[in-house]
Amino acid sequence: MTDRQVTTTTGQASGTGRPVKRHLMVITTLAVAVLFQLALMASYTGAYARPVLHHVTIGLVGSSPTPAGDVSPLSGNAVSYQTLPDAATARQEVSDGRLPAALIVAGSHQTLMVAGSGGLTLAAAVEQVATAQAAAAHATLSVQDVRPLPSGDPKGFASYLLVIGWIIGGYLGLTLLTRVLGPRARGRRGTATLTAWTAVYAVASAGLGVVLMDPLMGTLTGHPWALLGAGTLIVFAAAMSTAALMSLFGIAGVVVAIVALVVLGNPTSGGSVPEQMLSGGYQFLARILPNNAAVALVHRIAYFGGGQLGHPLVVLALYAVIATAVCFAQALRRSRPAPDLQPAAS
Repeated sequence: MTDRQVTTTTGQASGTGRPVKRHLMVITTLAVAVLFQLALMASYTGAYARPVLHHVTIGLVGSSPTPAGDVSPLSGNAVSYQTLPDAATARQEVSDGRLPAALIVAGSHQTLMVAGSGGLTLAAAVEQVATAQAAAAHATLSVQDVRPLPSGDPKGFASYLLVIGWIIGGYLGLTLLTRVLGPRARGRRGTATLTAWTAVYAVASAGLGVVLMDPLMGTLTGHPWALLGAGTLIVFAAAMSTAALMSLFGIAGVVVAIVALVVLGNPTSGGSVPEQMLSGGYQFLARILPNNAAVALVHRIAYFGGGQLGHPLVVLALYAVIATAVCFAQALRRSRPAPDLQPAAS
């Protein structure tokens, strides 16, 4: 066989292998896309399909109107009570967002105070339990919403959608930024540049989101500077968390970020179904992922006058600080010179 014949045969074999590899890559990519769709469907369905009130603490003013043996005016293990001295205190606790509801018992009449801004689904679930218990006690029940949602956002979706946009924008913007900066973003100076640009992007993203929701659409009115600060922290935390995952796992880190922030984070964010109505596994995710803290932060600024901000601020700040530290630690590790593997001279 001549050299020309050997070359031709080898070329044919190589040409045959390329379409096979291409087809396998297409099939793998489509399979990953299908798995992502199924995971997204399963996550949202599991969280939203059958929400049940698992546990909530509400205020109680007055004595129980129920027969002896019942220890609470709302029976069932889903509700626990914090005793309050009077109706004014109960109203203040609910209005400030410290408690989602409070029951005032005065003889055969009961008054349930709820905060619609804290979540219509939760308020409705508590009202359903209170109504059933009042009927069993042959008492009348009136319901007062002491923190109603604003007219521009009667269902409370604006804050939830704003947070979704900020979180998606966080990991998407970071992914595009790393593509633009390229390998330079992996070193110490590149990591500092990436962090600086991420901070600039977070401020711009937060500011434009506030402008869109307030003067342009009129859904979240008031508190623009506080919302700007909250949005900046949310976007920066989501972006730097993605950067940290990419520094640890490479391009696979983007997939991990999408799974954590979208597939698992959005259904457990509390925007549609509150944490108290999620199952145990979803409640755990709500406590450890940044989405729930982000929605709570925006809720408390937009609807509760900036009260009870400590917990969501701490959660988001921890994500931002730890993720940034991981990025710089990885940059320092990569910048160290490789150890000399040459054998020592005898």
